[in-house]
Amino acid sequence: MKLLTLIRHAKSDHDNDLSDFDRPLSERGKTDAPKIGDYIANNLTKPDLIISSPSVRTATTAEIIAKKTGYPADKIHYIDELYLCSVPEYFEIIIKQNPKNHHICIISHNPGTTALANLLTNEDIDNIPTCGVAHIELDLFKWDDIEPGIGKLKQFIVPKKL
Repeated sequence: MKLLTLIRHAKSDHDNDLSDFDRPLSERGKTDAPKIGDYIANNLTKPDLIISSPSVRTATTAEIIAKKTGYPADKIHYIDELYLCSVPEYFEIIIKQNPKNHHICIISHNPGTTALANLLTNEDIDNIPTCGVAHIELDLFKWDDIEPGIGKLKQFIVPKKL
């Protein structure tokens, strides 16, 4: 069994002239990310690996969650392809992961995060909101065995419910 935790980045600040990639977290994002990090630290298995999109809002979310879960921030893997990633690109990233990693967290963007969660679990999540979490149990032993429908949604967490 493997665990995959999909996290959408925290709410970003739109009140600036920065590019989409360079947008920082909003005040709400700065509040929600630590809440989600605390939830993960207290309720889920510690991640063996955190992978993140390198966009500013996503990297900041990843760093906050890493700190809250005791994961070393300098060990976060930033993967350029996670910025506005498609489902096939997610699969390409996941299958390359070391089978020794039992629990992987991927912090990225919509619509890909929601689409991947639905494809893996056969669920019908309408939208994973900012800083929302889909925690999935996967019936596999190596990451390269991942395929649609192989997962079971164990928890769906949104900051507003914490």
